[in-house]
Amino acid sequence: MAWENIATLGIALAAFVVSVVSARYSKLSADASKRSADAAERQAAAAEAAVPPSPPPVDWKVVRRSEATFLLRNVGSEPALEVEVDAVDGRLFPVEPGALAVPELPPNQAIGFWIFTADELPDIYEIKVRWRGSGDWTRLPLP
Repeated sequence: MAWENIATLGIALAAFVVSVVSARYSKLSADASKRSADAAERQAAAAEAAVPPSPPPVDWKVVRRSEATFLLRNVGSEPALEVEVDAVDGRLFPVEPGALAVPELPPNQAIGFWIFTADELPDIYEIKVRWRGSGDWTRLPLP
């Protein structure tokens, strides 16, 4: 019976070794999975940061066309509704009659205006515009 005890002990010892080796490889596999998941998260965050944000629904850019002539362009992604440009005490004039107030200005469309200048008057460095949803006047610097 002694050889049966030795065989049982040998099998138990072999099973123990196999379970220790299996546990070690399981731990290594879990660590590798965690590193892989962390790398995937970093890669996703980097990809998200690389995508430029979408333009706001309504945004403006003022473009100088000549010494006193400008364009107010909607560079947003949606039409601006009920757009008004402040006449700056009667010194700002539309290129087209009545165009300082328009019911809708689609993206990439513009309002043309010119500014009356004289040596006796202070220079104008900004204009004010408002549209539906903007609340109060928004000040835009002139280029």
